This record gives sequence, C-alpha cells and structure tokens, in this order.
Amino acid sequence: MPIRRVAVAAAACVALAGCGAQPVDDRPTVRIAPAVQPAQAVPLGGFLPTADDLSAALGTGPNGFMGPTVEGGEDTLLRSVGEAQVTPADCAGAPYRLQQVVYRDSPVLSVASASWAGGGFDAAPVSAFVGVVQMSSAAAAQDFFATTTERWRRCAGQTVALQQPGLGSGELSRVTDVVFDDSVVAASVLHVSAGAEAPTGLRAVGVTGDCVVDVEVVDPRAPARADAAATVTDLVLKRIAAQR
Repeated sequence: MPIRRVAVAAAACVALAGCGAQPVDDRPTVRIAPAVQPAQAVPLGGFLPTADDLSAALGTGPNGFMGPTVEGGEDTLLRSVGEAQVTPADCAGAPYRLQQVVYRDSPVLSVASASWAGGGFDAAPVSAFVGVVQMSSAAAAQDFFATTTERWRRCAGQTVALQQPGLGSGELSRVTDVVFDDSVVAASVLHVSAGAEAPTGLRAVGVTGDCVVDVEVVDPRAPARADAAATVTDLVLKRIAAQR
C-alpha cells in the first residue's frame, strides 16, 4: 500500500503540470532602442577645388589665384540680399550665390566657401565662387535641391529686381537658359545695375549625399562657356563623393 500511495502522488503531480517547476514569467518585455545620434558637422574646406583645378576646368591657363577659405556654420552664409529686397522673392537663389535667405529654412550644419580669379593679364579676369553646404541628412539636401530646381525652372525668363539702400535705381537680373538633371541645376543670369550691363553670371547648384554645392562663374571672354558653372559644380560633387 505505501508503494501505491507514492505512485498516485506522482501521477497527481504530473497532472497538475509538475511539482516544483519554476513559475513562467509571461509579462511583456520592454526593449529600449538606442537613441538616434544627431548628424555631425564635418569640415568642408577640403572639398573645395584648388586654383589649378579651376584653371584647368575653365581653360584660363596657370595664372589663377584662390582666395582664403571661409568655414563655419550657418552664420557664414552670405547676407548681402534680404528677402524683402528681391522680387520675386523665390527667385533670389538664381542670381545671388549662397545667400542665407535661400538656405534659412533648411537644416544647415556647416559651410565652406572660397573665391578664385584667373586668366590673362591683358583682359578682365574669369572669376569663380564655390560654396559647399552640409545639411543634417541626405534627404534634407535632396529636398533643398528639388526646391531649388523647381524655383529656378519657374524663374526662367523672369526679371528679378533687387532694391537695396545705396544702390539708387537698384539692380535687375534676367534669368535664362535653365537646365537641370538629377544632380545639377544651372542657369545664366544677366545683371544690369544703374543702366550698366555686367558680364553674364553662370550659376549652378548641385547635390550629392548630404552636401549641396553652390557655384557662380563670371567669364567675360567671348563666347563664354554656358556650362562653366555646371562643370565646376560637377568637379566638386565628384570630390565630395570620392571622400565621403
């Protein structure tokens, strides 16, 4: 009889899902995902072309001079044109390079820019201005480029008026020859101030990754290369893509 009682007790224990088994914790597990790290600003000066790069790209010969590089944050964007001073306001980016009013609604992390002049000593120099702007993400850079392309497309054929204290009658700029593809938009801009016509400015903006490239070329030679600004922009885009 004692043996039978042990067997019965064992059977009862199995029926009750195991005597002495550890309790199962079926409470939901809370997992905390790591915080997304904010984008970091990077130095951009190394992406700017050299004097030799620009001399070769623009065909001016070896007599070129590169000005000092300006690097910093959003505060280093140019502020020579205010939104209220330009009509139509959305067209400010085509005639005027690297303006804070154009970039102010975008998440700018860092900026680098430099000016260059080259050409012979017996004629007006060819000049270039190159700026690189790092956004907080590639998506933000693409959004800026898409907006810029659409604005320049709408501004094609329009005259942009600039009124500033000290400019008298102001400046008129005619935007023409807007062309674009997936990474570069370019235009020609004729400036007229106080009745005097300036050499046509060649403008381009390009994008790669989280960086935007902003270029202006002024070439008084005849005939000027219509694709000069786009050529310089593409040069800088390739430098950025190769190093990042």
